[in-house]
Amino acid sequence: MSRSPLSDPLETALSWIWALGTAAGLTTVGLLAHTEHSSAEGSLATPVLSAEDISLADGPG
Repeated sequence: MSRSPLSDPLETALSWIWALGTAAGLTTVGLLAHTEHSSAEGSLATPVLSAEDISLADGPG
């Protein structure tokens, strides 16, 4: 019968830090990609008009 050796507490802590950092990084990349995709979609679908654009469309006076 063999016993499994206990893991080093420092190794466990570093493994958790690595895992959480990786998850946070992937989440950040996903959110940035989603934000970029949404802003690109919105800017193409709805052009921005200002008051000057409306007055030019009405003609002079």
